[in-house]
Amino acid sequence: MSLDTGPFRWSPVMICSLLLTFIATTAVKADFNYLDFLDMTGLTLVGNAAQSGDRIRLTPALSAQIGAVYTEDQILLGSGFDTTFTYEINPAAGGADGMVFILQNESPTALYSSGGDLGYHGMTNSLALEIDTYINGNYNDPPVAHLSLHGRPGTANSADELVGSIISDTTLTNVGGLRTMRVTYDSGIFEIYIDDLTVPRMSVFIDITRYLASDSAWIGFIGATGGVTQVNDVLSWSFTNGGTTQFLRGDTNLDSSVNLPDAIYALGALFVPGSPAVTCLDGADINDDGGFNLPDVIFLLSALFVPGSSGVPEPAGSCGSDPTDDSIDCETPICP
Repeated sequence: MSLDTGPFRWSPVMICSLLLTFIATTAVKADFNYLDFLDMTGLTLVGNAAQSGDRIRLTPALSAQIGAVYTEDQILLGSGFDTTFTYEINPAAGGADGMVFILQNESPTALYSSGGDLGYHGMTNSLALEIDTYINGNYNDPPVAHLSLHGRPGTANSADELVGSIISDTTLTNVGGLRTMRVTYDSGIFEIYIDDLTVPRMSVFIDITRYLASDSAWIGFIGATGGVTQVNDVLSWSFTNGGTTQFLRGDTNLDSSVNLPDAIYALGALFVPGSPAVTCLDGADINDDGGFNLPDVIFLLSALFVPGSSGVPEPAGSCGSDPTDDSIDCETPICP
């Protein structure tokens, strides 16, 4: 059997391939904490990057190396995020070329040239936070090691400071050694911290969806060496999505309780044209499977009226955040 669309015929194999591609690129909310990298589940290594004991070694101390690590899934970013990571660049000063914290919507293995390109120069749909340890005159680098956020909406990113830099910090004595960084994005404000994780070194108002051409991206790190070398390691990494709306699971009609009217409201939203829509999908995802559909109503009715049935998953009984990573959220908050 095949689908006939005129002169073109879809085979079952082609349909399955298309569906698998769609599933593989579905973006998710994320909440992870790699205290170390003995377990690499959920991550993809690219280029010269490798697991090195309990850390990720983006580049060894060899010339012309380029390596990256990315999340396997695209992560939803538009609603905000908070991420902290520890890196070590050795030697602390005098090496080349640096590291990048990267958000990119080009491909799950995107990686460009070594040296001053820092692996992202030419990458589309990307935001790159340079931890730049080498002064490249041909990229108009400032005369000191520096941090710099680079992005170009609608076109290829550039490592050239005069072309790609959105904001930079040249006040640090160096950016190498063992350091901890934090990056946050909330309500359009992108902030960058180093060592002091309470006071940002840089803050800029941007719409990251313009740079990524999406509200989601693969996220990770790139390391690069050139004629001069250094070791670029990532030691730990935590990440949580912003937009952690508090809600009460099952409260589809937003009256701060869970009862039969919620099931009736959900049925109307699903099947009765002109009925009010559900505006907190997390609250309406009563069986916590990442979607809102008839099984959610059945689950709620069973939880309410059938003895021995499973109860409504958390957050139940009082407001809380979603313990499950999924792609749905609350357009209208339930809880204050």
